Amino acid sequence: MNKREEIDRIVFYSKEDMAKNPNLIKAEKLLTDFCFEQNFTFNDLLEFYNIKIYFDNDLFLPKWAISEKESYIQITEKTWKTLKLELLKINDENIDKILSELNYNYTNNIWELINKLSIYKNISDLTFSEILKKYSYQVNYVLQQKNIVQKFNKVIRDFLLTYKNSAEILLSQFEEKNADNKLTKYYFPKSLSLEDKEYIISTYLDREESNLNYVRLAEKSKSSNELKLSDKTRYKAKKKAEEQNNEILEKGHSWNIRVQGGLSKVQDEPVIFKNENGLIEATYSEKYLDGIENQVDLFKIFSFLFNYTDETSLIYLVSKASELDVMERVMGLKSKNDYEIGAAFARKEMLSILQLHLIDNYLRRKDSGIEQLINSFMLHINELIESNNLIFQVRVSNSPELDKIRTLLPDFDFLLKQYKSLAEDGTINIELLQLSSKPIGFSQITSYNKRKYIYSNDNLILRLKHIFFSDQSHMFYTKTFKTKHNNLFDLLTKETVNLDDFANYQIDTIQSLVKDGYLKINTENIVEIDKITFIYIIRELHRNELLNYWHYPKFVRDEIDLLIEDKKMFNENTLLSQEEVKYYNFYLNQKTFTNGYDLRNKYSHGTNTQSEQKHKNDYYLILKIIILTLLKIEDDIMINKKTAANTVYN
Repeated sequence: MNKREEIDRIVFYSKEDMAKNPNLIKAEKLLTDFCFEQNFTFNDLLEFYNIKIYFDNDLFLPKWAISEKESYIQITEKTWKTLKLELLKINDENIDKILSELNYNYTNNIWELINKLSIYKNISDLTFSEILKKYSYQVNYVLQQKNIVQKFNKVIRDFLLTYKNSAEILLSQFEEKNADNKLTKYYFPKSLSLEDKEYIISTYLDREESNLNYVRLAEKSKSSNELKLSDKTRYKAKKKAEEQNNEILEKGHSWNIRVQGGLSKVQDEPVIFKNENGLIEATYSEKYLDGIENQVDLFKIFSFLFNYTDETSLIYLVSKASELDVMERVMGLKSKNDYEIGAAFARKEMLSILQLHLIDNYLRRKDSGIEQLINSFMLHINELIESNNLIFQVRVSNSPELDKIRTLLPDFDFLLKQYKSLAEDGTINIELLQLSSKPIGFSQITSYNKRKYIYSNDNLILRLKHIFFSDQSHMFYTKTFKTKHNNLFDLLTKETVNLDDFANYQIDTIQSLVKDGYLKINTENIVEIDKITFIYIIRELHRNELLNYWHYPKFVRDEIDLLIEDKKMFNENTLLSQEEVKYYNFYLNQKTFTNGYDLRNKYSHGTNTQSEQKHKNDYYLILKIIILTLLKIEDDIMINKKTAANTVYN
């Protein structure tokens, strides 16, 4: 077996990996031709070990009979015993030779087993130090093994202080965004202090060849018990990132997003969108705006015309995972402290600010302004809540924007506190609220309604969401329609798809979905979606990560109720959804994200820029958040009124 092509070896990656069937087919041949009298290398034995891991995870080819499975399992158990005997012989004299002949794909296996079987006890500090120097890349696998790290605590610390990629390992572990819980878990020596870690990263930033992705992680770092970078080091990272960014731009690499808009006096349609050569152009009709009779209806164009909120009253402007394309999801390292920004989000942001300027200019030509429009809508909200009044007004003045912001932000905070009090107690106690000057957390603002936002972290729903709606699912490509659609749901709802259109590797999944009642195959062998309401709910979860309960018809709400009862979904009664809270934090503070505007903090603490133009830009950003908040408050109040009258969305 030692002549077997190393590149063709069987490797277990994960239960969900698409290599499962091809690897099991290769395993079948190996197991069928198995002869125990052969001379097995370490690589041979580790290959059988990887087959054993498939079997331990209950992964077999469907065509295998029970007797075949039992026979194959027996073979892997025998080879596992042989492998253990060989592993237990590892010591200072032979470990170098074993590692030198090891297939690269089995490096993780060997260190995992050295850890699991306590073989590290046979290795001296001196030998281990030499191994790290000679096979330095293997430290990534060593650091995944807790017992080994504890045993060679000082040796590993000394190595990390000089290893050129130590900073990348540290930043990847403590600052990189954890995508689908797949981030590798590293154990670091207890002797590696916070000062050591900062020294490693600071030294890395001084290198000419430092990777921009990791430099950005250092720049966006937030202090934790595991990693605390000083302002000086983060500033060094910031300047290094700017330097490297400029080099990239000089070479002609850039992210080109263009948006423009305007008002037309002759256009009849409320809005006309054009998207040509990457330029998105939105033109709005002045005649349409002139025909809106009152200020309240004019304010609502932010929702139905400008799309600040969607048809279910969720803030449309938030960053959505469903809007990230494949390259945006997989390219580069992402800081866990970053608000995720893709091209779609950037376009929405640019257009929303442009829309705000357009309507403000329109109003100023009529001796009004966006401030007056907000104040009119605030009066409308107070009319809805009748016996109570929310105290809030945007001051209309010719003062510099810096002065406006410094009075507007505290007033906005107080508005949120008032609404929380109203939703919880049914009344607003101004004197009580004035006792505390502490800003309110956006996730703490209660809804008027006991059932508001619906979420799910259920494994079945997450699995179905991936199968039906992810462009990374293996199910939407067929030989007939190829990549015409980028998910299985669109394929099955927009085309007539025969079972024969699917490849052999997809049939198992189709049959499983049929068995569980999510798909059906009619008499003409056409594959169709079953349990359509349930799958529709999952589609909404894919689209927005949640549902705004009362904006769906009763038959959908009834299905949601059953799912909540079955513990597959859960409810939160807050004014803002979890995704909207993230958006507000991105705008107003650094509680969660380090790449946001930090508007509330920097103007409260005097760390804002001295640029008057920047103050004007920030003022409009704050007005946008206020507009969104008033739309959310009105929706919350209207749901309460309609549900009380039993007339909502039936």
